[in-house]
Amino acid sequence: MSDSERFDGILLSMAQEHEGGVPHLLDTIFGFLARKTDFYVGGGEGAAEKMVLNAFKKYENKALEEKLKKKQLSEEQEKKRKEKLKLQKEKEEQELKENLNPPAAKITEITDEEAEKLQSEIEKKKMRKLEGRDGSDDENDTPKPTEKSTEDEENDGKLIPNSGNGCDLPNYRWTQTLQDIENAADSQ
Repeated sequence: MSDSERFDGILLSMAQEHEGGVPHLLDTIFGFLARKTDFYVGGGEGAAEKMVLNAFKKYENKALEEKLKKKQLSEEQEKKRKEKLKLQKEKEEQELKENLNPPAAKITEITDEEAEKLQSEIEKKKMRKLEGRDGSDDENDTPKPTEKSTEDEENDGKLIPNSGNGCDLPNYRWTQTLQDIENAADSQ
């Protein structure tokens, strides 16, 4: 502990005891110097004031330097915090974009015959819609079971595959070949 710090406990206790804050603390200290020492008269005229101003300026400069360092440190920490928040926000936005834009669907080549068959099915469906039919009497459609078996109860709520081993959704249709499934299983 340095020489100047050894009285910190006593001075801090005094500062806390004074209800008037620093002005009353200074009043007590200068009153003590006037009553119990030759501070005001021992050094000649103006010496006490000069001594007080020198000490004041010395510690004022130290206090201002310390305040400036703290301010710069605070500004640096705030800048780092803002940069960190910005990077975190950019990362969250990127993750959100990735979640909203899933990878593109896999494109599978089909033969000319398969393409013609698919095109004719699409045209038949369009014609049924235009004519107001639902196409349930079409001979190519699979018949719907009238009685539910235990197997049907297990598959309740599951999607039924279309003729291309894929699925028909309201806004999306896909198909897959046996080779696609085997390749996917082999890659796992």
